[in-house]
Amino acid sequence: MRRLLIVAVVAALLATETAAAAPPTMALKDVKAGALCTGLSVVRGTTISSFSVRILDVTEAQQLSRARILVRVSGPAVDATGIGPGFSGSPIYCTGSDGLSRIIGAISESIGEYGGKTVLARPIGAILAEPVVPPSALPASRSLPIGARSLASPLTVAGVHPRLGAALSRAAKRAGRTLIASPANVRGAYPPQPLVPGASVAVGASSGEISVGAIGTVAYADGANVWAFGHDFEAAGRRSLFLQDAFVHTVVNQPINAGDDLSTYKLASPGNNVGTVTGDSLAAVTGRLGPAPASFPLRVTARDLDSRRIRSLVTRIADEGDVGEPAGAPILDLVSTTSVVEAVIGVLGGGPARQSGDMCVTIGVAELDGTMRFCNGYTVDGDTPNALAGALAADVGAATQLLRSFRFGPLHVTSVRIGIRVRRGVRQAFITGARVRGKVRRGRKMTVRLRLRHVSSGRRSTRTVRLRVPRSVRPGRRTLRLRGTPGDLGGDPFEESELSIIFEDEESEDEPGPDSVAEIRDAFEAMARPYGLRASFGGLSAREVFRNRALRISGSARLRVRVRR
Repeated sequence: MRRLLIVAVVAALLATETAAAAPPTMALKDVKAGALCTGLSVVRGTTISSFSVRILDVTEAQQLSRARILVRVSGPAVDATGIGPGFSGSPIYCTGSDGLSRIIGAISESIGEYGGKTVLARPIGAILAEPVVPPSALPASRSLPIGARSLASPLTVAGVHPRLGAALSRAAKRAGRTLIASPANVRGAYPPQPLVPGASVAVGASSGEISVGAIGTVAYADGANVWAFGHDFEAAGRRSLFLQDAFVHTVVNQPINAGDDLSTYKLASPGNNVGTVTGDSLAAVTGRLGPAPASFPLRVTARDLDSRRIRSLVTRIADEGDVGEPAGAPILDLVSTTSVVEAVIGVLGGGPARQSGDMCVTIGVAELDGTMRFCNGYTVDGDTPNALAGALAADVGAATQLLRSFRFGPLHVTSVRIGIRVRRGVRQAFITGARVRGKVRRGRKMTVRLRLRHVSSGRRSTRTVRLRVPRSVRPGRRTLRLRGTPGDLGGDPFEESELSIIFEDEESEDEPGPDSVAEIRDAFEAMARPYGLRASFGGLSAREVFRNRALRISGSARLRVRVRR
């Protein structure tokens, strides 16, 4: 009889349309210790599995917001692994006195038990008390029972190189966060799944080539309204994120469910966009099926000038400007920097430690009614194969952090475009000597012949530079100083210390940051660094007199010249 009940419940849920009919619920007062019930969750793919749930106790039943149901799980779906992050929101069905199967609550917290079989569930009444569209701000208190730890879902990043994913996980841990790198991006690999109780769900901050989200389980659905997780994501109140289904690759078995390290968890990937996450409340994450949230495109294109290989990544980033930019992980920083690294290693395949290239970053901002842009050239003589990718990612991270530093109103990014060209080898030469050809007159151009020696090959060459002599230079013997541009400091993009800037908190509230959007634009465009050769005459300000993207000239020279009237 019990087996028939389980089969009937699962079959009914799987047959439900995407906008699910509301299942019946059971009041907390009717939940009895000793009852044998059924839990639902996905442990592989998108198929909902069932497992046995024994009700052990009901705690603090007089106050719904603090009440919990202590349960012990068993059955083939959970015996080998127990419960961990990703199971949050798994609904529990019990049979009432009328013989009808009803939802009593959803798994929400662990208690640190070895094996993760005994956990806490939040009553369904507390979950459904959370509005689908909550106020813009929430109190910070989570009011967890003593000894309980939320099964808060870590961020999952899908679509990145395995080594990059591992480095991101280490960098996040260094910053006190938890991040899981999923092995694949499965968006579009299967049809959209109905978000019924027990289905896997993702709270998505981005969607596309690089998917970033938190994985959990649907606790309840009523038409287009969905309640999930059984706890908060970031307790930020009103949200505007992607509501997505999810694909579970496996449940990673880690029975030691104690301390700060990740215990048993679902290794899963965010999937298809099916609606908008509208709320992030203390007892549930809520959303609505239908249109996706406001978002903007991030396009990263890398071209290998040697092999002509091209790698393009297009990702959409959720825009939460209209809901007050709730507190959370700096998603644009994370997705843009990882996209740059992913694109560069995609075309170079690692490559030699010596690499060259250039990058242009263009960001559209609605409040500016236009775009901000900077372009830089790069020459990296590094000690790691992907040092150029590290240098590019560092600049992109600094640029996106400028947007985060603005405190005096929301910024609505409309687009981000990053164009990259890379090649193997260092296109760099050092100045070994210089001499002036012809006469030097104020206000006229003079000719300087540079002697150069090229990095790597050791080849020697000459280069003629024409520069104008300032009229303000006094006649007589004067010193001409020529300064090239040094090589760039590359960084290992697989080293957590290089990536930790992504997860750093914003500036202290005591630091106001930029005063206006125009100030951000100016700072953004000032990220364009000098690339060529600069010259100065005795005490006057240096100015760029020569630039060649194909060759970086480094080093310096000092000449004594006779300036004529």
